[in-house]
Amino acid sequence: MILIVGGTGYIGRYLSIYLKEKGYDVLALGRSNKVKDFFDDNNINFQIFNIENDEDFKKLPTQNIEAIINLAACLAEHETPVEKFFDINTIGTYKILEFARKNNIKKVIMTSSHKVYNAVEKKGPISEEDRVCFQGDHTPYIISKIAAEHFMEYYHKEFGLDTISLRLTGVHGYGEILGFLTKEGDYTKSTFEIFVEKALKGEDIEVWGKNDIKRDHVYIKDVLYALECSIKANDISGIFNIASGKGYTLYEEAQIIAKVFATDKGESKVTLNENKPGLSRGYVYKIDKAKKALNWEPKFDDYETMLRDYKKEWKEKKFKNYHNVKKGQEPVTF
Repeated sequence: MILIVGGTGYIGRYLSIYLKEKGYDVLALGRSNKVKDFFDDNNINFQIFNIENDEDFKKLPTQNIEAIINLAACLAEHETPVEKFFDINTIGTYKILEFARKNNIKKVIMTSSHKVYNAVEKKGPISEEDRVCFQGDHTPYIISKIAAEHFMEYYHKEFGLDTISLRLTGVHGYGEILGFLTKEGDYTKSTFEIFVEKALKGEDIEVWGKNDIKRDHVYIKDVLYALECSIKANDISGIFNIASGKGYTLYEEAQIIAKVFATDKGESKVTLNENKPGLSRGYVYKIDKAKKALNWEPKFDDYETMLRDYKKEWKEKKFKNYHNVKKGQEPVTF
């Protein structure tokens, strides 16, 4: 059996279906009863679980557990209390590791974040060996995730657990929420959402900033494959970047979005306005370590290929949004 902690989130829901289709026995764990219908609809076992509640650990199965996948995270939102990052991201990871140790569960896999490289300035791809940079607005979140990674390493060295930490770059896929909540609780759309909406309407897309900053994205299906490879990996522990290994400027992204999401209303014209502020930093990641150790390689590393599959999922599968969301947070539809 695979235990998926944080199974009610965006990646968790995709992963539950993916692993079930691969023949794994899955138990999704999460705090939200609102998503229970999703698991019922897809015949996936689900159990209410709060990583902060010690009593919930006592209710978990302990026999025939192949791996625990920890997707639970307190993300860097506005005005999040600092202690919340550590209660969930750090202490929560410690509790999972201790549960695994006590019950002779040999493998724990955790999703970390590329934000640990938040202020790294480097020419060329960023590797796992590059120094973590404690700088910027996300620093408390970054420290909590780094501390969790250190706990993973400690339990590997001290108790012999196979512990794998996957540092994910931005994960694209239908059902994602890309924008953010303001301090007032209003939802602000991401540039991706804005560009897609304009592309569907055939409206002009204006890109702001210099056309020299590139970002690395990864597709949800490549993340699922990386998690599957982590389950299968024997006697492997460590930290691994999970990304496409390729970078695109926002202008290049907009051109591809205009092409992929064009309708009978015509393809959007994309223009560049370098006089307005755009992206402040870019990032491309080195993924050789994951390729070699985990026998993993992204299958959707080309941005257009990624978005064409994204569009296909969007049109055909139409994942329901089982969460209560604020106005403007629902994805646009075809």
